[in-house]
Amino acid sequence: MVSIVLVLLALSIVAKVFVLQVIPDPKALEIARNFTYKINEIEPVRGQIISSDGSLLATSVPEYEIRWDSKANYDMELYRASVDSMCLVLARTLSDRPADAYRSLFSEARRRGLRYQLIADRVDYNQLQKIKEAPFIRQGRFKSGFVFMEKSRRKKPLGALAARTIGLEREDHKVGLELAYDQYLAGKKGKQMQERIPGGVWKPMTDEYIVEPEPGYDLVATIDVHLQDVAHAALKRQLQQHHAAWGCAVLMEVETGYVRASANLMRNAETGEYEELLNLAISQNIEPGSTMKLASLMACLEEGKVDLEDSIATGNGIAFFYGKPMKDSNWDEGGNGTITVEETFEKSSNIGTAMIVKQSFENRPQKFLEHLHTFGLGDVLGVELAGEAIPRLYKSTNDRGWSGLSLTQLAIGYESQCTPLQTLAFYNAVANEGTMVRPLFAEELRRNGRTEKQFKPVVIREDFCSSSTLRKCRQMMEGVMDPGGTADWVFKGSPYRVAGKTGTCWLNEDGSYQANRYRASFVGYFPADEPRYSCIVVIHDPRSGVYYGSAVAAPVFKELADKIYSTKIEFHEQDTAADSTALASARIPISKNGSAQRLNTVFRALDIPVQGAVRADWITTESLRDTVVIAERRIPKGKVPNVVGMGLRDALFLLESCGLQVRVNGNGTVRRQSIPPGTNARTYSAITIELL
Repeated sequence: MVSIVLVLLALSIVAKVFVLQVIPDPKALEIARNFTYKINEIEPVRGQIISSDGSLLATSVPEYEIRWDSKANYDMELYRASVDSMCLVLARTLSDRPADAYRSLFSEARRRGLRYQLIADRVDYNQLQKIKEAPFIRQGRFKSGFVFMEKSRRKKPLGALAARTIGLEREDHKVGLELAYDQYLAGKKGKQMQERIPGGVWKPMTDEYIVEPEPGYDLVATIDVHLQDVAHAALKRQLQQHHAAWGCAVLMEVETGYVRASANLMRNAETGEYEELLNLAISQNIEPGSTMKLASLMACLEEGKVDLEDSIATGNGIAFFYGKPMKDSNWDEGGNGTITVEETFEKSSNIGTAMIVKQSFENRPQKFLEHLHTFGLGDVLGVELAGEAIPRLYKSTNDRGWSGLSLTQLAIGYESQCTPLQTLAFYNAVANEGTMVRPLFAEELRRNGRTEKQFKPVVIREDFCSSSTLRKCRQMMEGVMDPGGTADWVFKGSPYRVAGKTGTCWLNEDGSYQANRYRASFVGYFPADEPRYSCIVVIHDPRSGVYYGSAVAAPVFKELADKIYSTKIEFHEQDTAADSTALASARIPISKNGSAQRLNTVFRALDIPVQGAVRADWITTESLRDTVVIAERRIPKGKVPNVVGMGLRDALFLLESCGLQVRVNGNGTVRRQSIPPGTNARTYSAITIELL
């Protein structure tokens, strides 16, 4: 009988298992869904993007989510006695809802038996510390049921500056540097055991990780914040003044290709404000207009068909090619008459350029195209940022669209398209003795302040034309700034020489050129004798009645050049050496930033006048001719301090007080720190400072 009972029991168990598998019980499924354990991936802290001068361009700001388990094993009497005080602390700290609303939230969670009720979101670190000390919550996770989940939110501390170059960090569609270096910035995911509770929410079982998430690398961009600020402000001012649709300005180092500034501003159709909506410099395929004339004349010089002193009869400013008229900008004043090849470029004569190209390549137009492709004008640059447009340039005279007019139209910058950055790369190659380098937007990767990988300059092509042709091209570009050139007035009186080319072209929309609508540009480099920086400025569809490149685009170039010349000491070394009294012109000695107490002691001892009444432990100083201006330097608690401009002693004191190990390179005054100021000091263990 016992055996029969056991057999029947076994059969019933097997039958029940079979039934559950074939016809699942809803209650059993609910239990399975509500109490499932799983190892989930945990997102790491994303690396920061830092400018070349140490400023923070993009960072992940820690934020917290506060949740409550209403069924946790907490002291009910303590909860009832503390809930009002707890809600008052939450209301005062977060300021998003009154205390009564929090009380209702807790009551509803208890009534429904919710185990992961969201109490607050996007709570910052300081708010979290206050909340952790609130009544009942301070009992801890297991005695209160409160869970604090750390998240991160991407933030650009400098706002719109270089916003499109920095890009966006979003799961569905990253752009800019955020996309290009995502594999380095993203870090490695960790793993954590989590419990699935009602509502489909995954809750960590403990604060420990099975695998610790590994933070991403910090990326050092080539952008210089000070130059970016000048480019952004100058470009925006010109766009507003001339009511233009959009504009871009790119500044690049000649030898390395490092992009030091990249401003891209477009009018927002809804607000009317100019914003960084697209990376126009790399995405906009446009007809280059007169900036193409350098390549056209370069091909003619390289072919040996003309020289700079040869004469060209341009007539009264109007000429016909295959029955179609072509005009020079001064056609209404009688044109340029007979001018040299060099003057053709300096005056930006359409007729002269078209005639020179026609005479040189009329019987061999394919050879002209080959020269242009040799100069790299038909190829993409392969920059690391996504979205670079492919240039449009005939490969053969058999290509669709080629006609008898194409040779002369191509000569002056029509029937072809390229991006502003591609045009800049060509002009930069002329400044770089015929070596074309790829524009770069990143310098290196760092981890904990230590350089892990550097991005060296990349040469795209070398020696695309002879040195004699390059010398003549540079001579023509310098002539544009001389009396009679199209930009002679822009740089008049400047202490440095510029070589460049203005550009003005008709807008082509829907297959036809628009009357009285233009695109203005200016591209070049400086100093002309020893080029260090190249720059292009493009302003699209100005509506103020002024549309020439010299008046609309060149002023942005000049502001950038002025800023660089006035702030870079290498441009003034010869001047200082030549005048031994230059360093004696300022009577007040230069002082470092640092301890207010020690600096004030020195100022009093040397009887140095001080402007500014600051009650602070740390100050910054600015030495004028007759006085020193002081200002407070804030040292936020728990954050990496700004020690730039300080001596080593003060810098070491501040940094080591944050728990950082300090590596020192050089001597003198701190000029650079590897971790940007304002960063959470707990994230790093070491920092490197460079002194000069």
